Amino acid sequence: MIPLKLPKDEKEMMIEDLQSHLEMDHNLTLGRLAIEQMIDYMLQQLAVPIYNQALDEVRKTVVEKMVSLEEDIYALQKSKSSRR
Repeated sequence: MIPLKLPKDEKEMMIEDLQSHLEMDHNLTLGRLAIEQMIDYMLQQLAVPIYNQALDEVRKTVVEKMVSLEEDIYALQKSKSSRR
């Protein structure tokens, strides 16, 4: 799987948010490089499970749409009319 890369501005926001979270909620101060490495590690660890979960959700959605389309197609069928 291709490594997950975030746009620079999104990664910068994540770094600032995580740094702030760790300081405020855990009284832990880490440097910018350590936070960036932590985010890179988390992305590496979480990429596959998140990707697989997204595929599962897409698969379910596609199945639901196919069932709906199948029902629509059956509704379009015409019955043979009897001659009188």
